[in-house]
Amino acid sequence: MLAHATAKGAILAMTRQLAAEGAPHGIRAVTISPGIIETPGTTAQLTDPAVRTALIAQNLLPRLGLPEDVVGLAAFLASDDAAYITGADFVVDGGMSAI
Repeated sequence: MLAHATAKGAILAMTRQLAAEGAPHGIRAVTISPGIIETPGTTAQLTDPAVRTALIAQNLLPRLGLPEDVVGLAAFLASDDAAYITGADFVVDGGMSAI
């Protein structure tokens, strides 16, 4: 778990650095940090009812994420509506990180 936290910290630091370097050139940098999202890559693990129930229990919202939950944010961040956003991390995890 320490390696995961270290890698995430490095990505967030790199995002801030890219934002600082890119801003004078009109380049923005942000990260999206998703929680458990139901995708073809997670299907095998999520078919186990015990695993699924345990993962849902970790969220404030009583469900797992769907690709649409991340895509809407990504589309917004790529749009001109987010033109004043840079150097930020957006967590899409159903409240898991709030607990």
